[in-house]
Amino acid sequence: MKTIEKPIDIHEIEKLLEIITPAPLLRIGHFSDSGSVLPICLDHFCAEREYVYLLNCGTETYAKTIQVDGNFSGLSTVRYFPIDRPNYMQHGRFYDYLFVSADIAPDARASFLQKCHRTIKNAGLILIFLPKEERDTLAIWNELLEENYFVATSDLLLDEHWRVVISKKMHGWGG
Repeated sequence: MKTIEKPIDIHEIEKLLEIITPAPLLRIGHFSDSGSVLPICLDHFCAEREYVYLLNCGTETYAKTIQVDGNFSGLSTVRYFPIDRPNYMQHGRFYDYLFVSADIAPDARASFLQKCHRTIKNAGLILIFLPKEERDTLAIWNELLEENYFVATSDLLLDEHWRVVISKKMHGWGG
């Protein structure tokens, strides 16, 4: 699927973050396996507002690299977090928003969404970043989101290279 060869436009990320409704003690999670622009933007956004930001890195190498080179605030948590682990829940805490810029293998996507569903608060959002040209992948994600109890799914073009799929976990639906 995708590789993060082209960085996401910082100004477009800042515009996207306007969808986050201000509230005390927000938890923002992020699954990533490459790139630094989105993690750094999320870190700074959360640090300014005293939100919790957890960057779940798909490889140990990426986790070590981003910890050293990322220039993160002291408020964020960066950790190695393999996608294939059996459960994503950490200490019984839920995400208000969950960003996904990691490359999720096609055969792992349904399982990934099921595990994510259990960790997102009711009415919380999942935001999945895809290369703009991957229309087939977009259709597959839309179908999988619906099958896994996410609703109100939409996508928007972020910049000349990227789009984001946004979907909501509804209260009392599914797992």
